[in-house]
Amino acid sequence: MAFILEESRCLFARCLIQKAVFEDYKFVPPVPEGLPFDLQSQSGSFYSSQQGSQHGQHHGQRMPPGYEPDGTVSFGINLAVLLNCLNMFGTAGWSSFQNGDGNGGLIGGGTNSGPVTAIKLSYDGLGSRLNLTLEDNGIVTTCGVPTFDPEPPVDLDFTEENHSRIVMKYQAQWLEEGLRDLDSTSDRAVIRLSPEVPHLRISSLGTMENLDVNYSRGDVIETFDYHYDQPMEISYNFAHVLHVLKVCPVATKANITIDSKDFMKIQFLLPVVEHRYLFAEYSFSPLEME
Repeated sequence: MAFILEESRCLFARCLIQKAVFEDYKFVPPVPEGLPFDLQSQSGSFYSSQQGSQHGQHHGQRMPPGYEPDGTVSFGINLAVLLNCLNMFGTAGWSSFQNGDGNGGLIGGGTNSGPVTAIKLSYDGLGSRLNLTLEDNGIVTTCGVPTFDPEPPVDLDFTEENHSRIVMKYQAQWLEEGLRDLDSTSDRAVIRLSPEVPHLRISSLGTMENLDVNYSRGDVIETFDYHYDQPMEISYNFAHVLHVLKVCPVATKANITIDSKDFMKIQFLLPVVEHRYLFAEYSFSPLEME
C-alpha cells in the first residue's frame, strides 16, 4: 500500500507500507469488463494473503486463467478527513510514538508505548468509500471517507538507467542534526556534491549569514556513489526539505538520490515492530540557480 502526496508539482511525499505490516491483508485487482471472474471454479494466482491470523488461515481470491492485472488500484482522498478519522480516539498524533532520541524508535509501539488503536481498512472499488474501522479498548467506530479520481502522479525515475548523480546512505540521525543546525528562515538549501572531502555539503542561504553542514564518506556517509570529476551545486526549496524532520526521529536509515535532472529523493527506513518496516520518501524539484 502506498500513500502519495504532492504539493504544487514540486514536492512529493510517499509512504510505502509492506504487506507484512498488516495482520490480515487481502487484495483483489479489478477484472477488465467482459472477462469472467468465478471465485469458486476458476484456477489462477492468489493475490491476497493473511499475516498473523488468529486461526492461521489463508484467504485468497483466484484470478481467471490468462488474466494478468497491473496489480494496482488508485484513488484520491481528502488528507485532512483521513487524519481526523485516524485520530478519532486521540491516539494518532505524532507525539504518540515520537521518542525524540533520533535513533529510530519503533512506530508500532514497544513494551512501554502504551495502548495502540487497531484499524481495519477496506475499499470495494471505483466510486466506493474508503472505510476505516477503529477499535480502542473495546470501543469500535467506523468512518467512511469519500474517494475521487486522482490526477496522475508525476513519474520520477531514480533508477540507475537514469544516470543518478549521487546515491548515498547514512544514519537518519545525522541528517536531522545537520538540518537543525541550519538557518530555517532561509528560502533555499544548496546541496554541494564533490569527489573530494567533504563529499556532501548542505548550506542555508540566509539574509544575515550562510550556514553549512559537511558530511564525508566513511565518517558519516556509509555509501557514496558519485560519477563526476568536478563538484556541483543544486538548490532546493528549504521549507520543502525541512519536511523530512517529521520522519527523522523515528527513522534509522536515510538514502539520498539525485537524478540526471537534479530531482532529489530522500528515502527513510522506519521500523514498525521487529522485522517489519515502513518506507517514507520525499522528492524535491530543483530551483533555478540565481
